[in-house]
Amino acid sequence: LGSPPIDVSNAAHAGCLAFELSSGRQHFIVNAGIDTYGAPEFRPLARATAAHSTATINDTSSARFSHSLRVSDLLGSPLIGGPQHVPCKRLDQKGMQGFVARHDGYVQQFGFLHERELKLGTNGNVLAGRDRFLRPGNAAIRNNGRDFVTVRFHVHPDISLLQDGHDRLTLAAAQGDSWVFTCAEVVPEVEESIYFAGLSGPRRSRQIVLAFKASEIAEVHWQLTRTDIAGYPENN
Repeated sequence: LGSPPIDVSNAAHAGCLAFELSSGRQHFIVNAGIDTYGAPEFRPLARATAAHSTATINDTSSARFSHSLRVSDLLGSPLIGGPQHVPCKRLDQKGMQGFVARHDGYVQQFGFLHERELKLGTNGNVLAGRDRFLRPGNAAIRNNGRDFVTVRFHVHPDISLLQDGHDRLTLAAAQGDSWVFTCAEVVPEVEESIYFAGLSGPRRSRQIVLAFKASEIAEVHWQLTRTDIAGYPENN
């Protein structure tokens, strides 16, 4: 499976391998969504890869959008030049369900494949993720100034986000669960974001960001753990 045909992709997003996390009735990790009835100039921003909970390379979307006036009159702004191959494999085993998938949306421009693995414990309390960046054929990754990776996790605007002195981030609902985000290789940063899909229109929100060079760190391992004890997992 790859990008949708051009004649049906006028509303498609460049969000390959993005995910969302809900717990109880509350959204925790989201994509920015789109304001269907709002200002049309926001829509290209909402469709970009950076507006999704996935990885970008060199601040570039994994797919492009046509801005041809001739095409726009007929089809709007269809998605072009995106991922062509997105293989996916289930990883289910006792006590865990998951999958690993990769896409080639960055191969032509930067020579990288993005591979994402997600594993959810059957009790629903732990989501373990791995994002890996590799060259086709497993060729060596060299520092050429075009290997800057940003992995984003957009946080729903109703969620509180607190950081402690141990590089752990607590995502807490006002009346509900709390989840703790950790990463083994990169210190997570918190940046501003926009949630376009609010019922009352766009809302300010925040995002967790992992930023690094693929030539220095080829893969990152992160985890979201549900907890009810002072915002931290019992095993920390």
